[in-house]
Amino acid sequence: MSVRRLIVQVDVDGLNVTEFCAQHGVSTWFFYQLRRRYAAEGEAGLEPRSRAAKTVANRTPGWVEDLVVAIRKELDEQGLDAGAATIWTHLAERLPAGRLPAEATIWRILTRRGFITPQPKKAPKHAYRSFAAERANECWQLDDITWELADGSEVRIITMIDDCTRLCPGLTAVAAATGEAAFDALATAAARWGWPQRFLSDNATAYKNTLAAAVGAFGVDHRHGRGYHPQTQGKVERFHQTLQKWLNAQPRAASLDALQAQLEVFCDIYNTQRPHRAIGRRTPATVYQQTPKTGPADRPLGAPTSIHRATVHNGVCHINKQYSITVGATHTGKQATIIITGLSCHVFIAGRLIRHLRLDPTRRTQPLYDRPGRPTTSDAPRHP
Repeated sequence: MSVRRLIVQVDVDGLNVTEFCAQHGVSTWFFYQLRRRYAAEGEAGLEPRSRAAKTVANRTPGWVEDLVVAIRKELDEQGLDAGAATIWTHLAERLPAGRLPAEATIWRILTRRGFITPQPKKAPKHAYRSFAAERANECWQLDDITWELADGSEVRIITMIDDCTRLCPGLTAVAAATGEAAFDALATAAARWGWPQRFLSDNATAYKNTLAAAVGAFGVDHRHGRGYHPQTQGKVERFHQTLQKWLNAQPRAASLDALQAQLEVFCDIYNTQRPHRAIGRRTPATVYQQTPKTGPADRPLGAPTSIHRATVHNGVCHINKQYSITVGATHTGKQATIIITGLSCHVFIAGRLIRHLRLDPTRRTQPLYDRPGRPTTSDAPRHP
């Protein structure tokens, strides 16, 4: 017979309880407590009870754990990163400092609640050398990915990341990632953020040849990684995961315009709302504003750039009734991209520089030749 059962069955009349407890190695408190428990619960009262404390002073309150789970679900539904570090940033906005759990605590909460399955094999091995530009606009990483519209047709998204601040200068949805499309995307981004000193891409011909030649007119240098080595463009490659996760949480766009609208929403969230781990959990737009900037490779920061697109009519590009720029009748009917920085003007057609001139702000018409009369052979423009 076990000591526990003996305690509850022994007749206490005439029993010296103190001596009985000393003989069986139990306390008198336990003797009477076990008899009371047995009287109230029956056989269940004989089972050993946990000796763990009913309350733990440093344990995370249940309502905080529920808030961690709620933020996790909210971020997942929005298609945003929902790791422990990101959740910690959102908790910091809602909880006082004394109630804020550590990142490791949040990770354990998510693991205990079944949101995370530990996979030690996926831990980063730090086998690659990392690098980062020292100034904003010193280097933009450029790439593109494939995306499907609602009807199943495939389009491309041209992506860019500032190597120093992780800012996304722009995202552009295009039917095909040609050099001309990439140039338009880069020029549009430059109109807001300024030209980068250089851009870094993979070995795609559209980037190495067409795009590099076009932006070279603005002093923008080009570098590319070696073949089959995407780690060189690791920042923009990792950015693709964040972008695709967000897009997968949205309704499929029915057209390029609808997809472009989604990309602009994401770009705003990424730049101004989403904290980035690589830059101290700050937003890229904040870091960009606080970081010294550089300009194109062969010139300092210049005047703001404006981008204009026009169809050539009778050899002339008309820009908002402000300028009429002659490019030659051979280009009639073609789409031109006009980039104006201060008074410096570059006219591109199909990604090729057709004309470079200094605008005369005192006149609307910008003729192809600088003197009156019939043009001679020596006056003929030399196209690149």
